Amino acid sequence: MSLSIRQLQIVHTVASSGSVTSAAQALGISQPAVSMMLRECSREAGFPMFVRKQGRLQPTAETRVLIAELERVFDGVDRIGRLIEDMGDTNVGSIQIAATATLANNILPAAVAAFQASRPRIQITIRTTDNPGVIQSVVRDEVDLGLALSPLAQHDARAIELCTADLVVVVNPTHPLADRAVVEAADLAPYPLISFSRSQPLGALVDQVFRQAQTPRRVAIEVNQSSVACALARAGAGVAVIDPFWLIDAREIGIVCLTFAPKTALSAQILMSRSSSLSRPARLFLATLRRTVQSLQAQGVLEGIGASPGAR
Repeated sequence: MSLSIRQLQIVHTVASSGSVTSAAQALGISQPAVSMMLRECSREAGFPMFVRKQGRLQPTAETRVLIAELERVFDGVDRIGRLIEDMGDTNVGSIQIAATATLANNILPAAVAAFQASRPRIQITIRTTDNPGVIQSVVRDEVDLGLALSPLAQHDARAIELCTADLVVVVNPTHPLADRAVVEAADLAPYPLISFSRSQPLGALVDQVFRQAQTPRRVAIEVNQSSVACALARAGAGVAVIDPFWLIDAREIGIVCLTFAPKTALSAQILMSRSSSLSRPARLFLATLRRTVQSLQAQGVLEGIGASPGAR
């Protein structure tokens, strides 16, 4: 017959303390109760658990083999108990996030810094991928949160708008359009266009604007990240239509940002799984992310970018 966890705990405590009296005090029970439990353990195990030598209880050879395993078991129980306590005060845990490069580089850093300042023991993992990759990671429950740009392909995730923004045009300061405040698709047509594939949100939006303006969208250089588009525009390789998130903190010195007309909005979307609820650390981070966007807007860092109602 197998011994119960309580019986094994008695054996482990007696072996550690070397006496029934000390074990009883540690376990908060009477000495007779400990002695009775030891007799039951020996009877059910089929061999004596302890022998008395020089006034102390010494584990038998069989019990010493058992004790080695019990140490691992009760160490594991202690670790689980500590983990449960830590999880209860929301100070430990982990958060997995999948995000597009633009949002991972520009919205997430400030939010992560603010979150880590108050909860440094919560580990955050950020996976940078494209929109389809973000959606796939969320739907498969590989991450807690996803950050992607609209428009999104058909998906089975729960989506909340974090903030909205209008497309902008970036050019080299020496470009003929650099002194224009506002440009349209037709204004860009004579110049090499740096743009995205139609399979990407930005590419789909830009393509839509050009079609509505009845202007062919001839892509001279195709990219998949706004950072690369900006670098090419700065080098004078052409004109780029991008989201304005990459321009946060005015990192792109050497380019001019122009308003793109008509205004074409896209949004940063928070994606969550429909099949599972957010962990407590993930919920806390989501709240921090929303506050971070509001703070950046208040500072004027996200000028021209509006918080969506669902992000408040």
